Amino acid sequence: MNNKGKKILKKISWVLVSFILLEVILIIALVSINTLSQYKLEIKTNLLLENIKHTFTHLVPFVKSNIAEKNPFFIIGTIFSLIYSLYTNSRNPNKKEGWETEDSNTYHGSARWANLKEIFDTTNFIKQTKNKVQSDFKKSLEKERK
Repeated sequence: MNNKGKKILKKISWVLVSFILLEVILIIALVSINTLSQYKLEIKTNLLLENIKHTFTHLVPFVKSNIAEKNPFFIIGTIFSLIYSLYTNSRNPNKKEGWETEDSNTYHGSARWANLKEIFDTTNFIKQTKNKVQSDFKKSLEKERK
């Protein structure tokens, strides 16, 4: 399998994983709301966990009954899960914005040595020898003493 095929397979697998994860969260929320509406104040953690466990052990009948009943929360939630999974996994991570696009002059935690063009900027600084800088500095100190 070539590199492009592997990338496509990886994207599809991430879409499926994120969709399944969102569906699990949706089903847990629906079962929790249904259990709460049935038992109201007499709800206990054991009862809620038992209902969730029962739903996941009988997942196909649960999905079929929600589709047959045209449960709007289940249908809209499933559509949202699918669209969100496709959207988040279809964004191109290679498109970088802001400082991430700067490859030639990197910032934000990337350490490197500066090159001469960056050190001696001819528009703002004049390149001078070490001896010239030292002599100018000594002259300025002598002027300060007088």
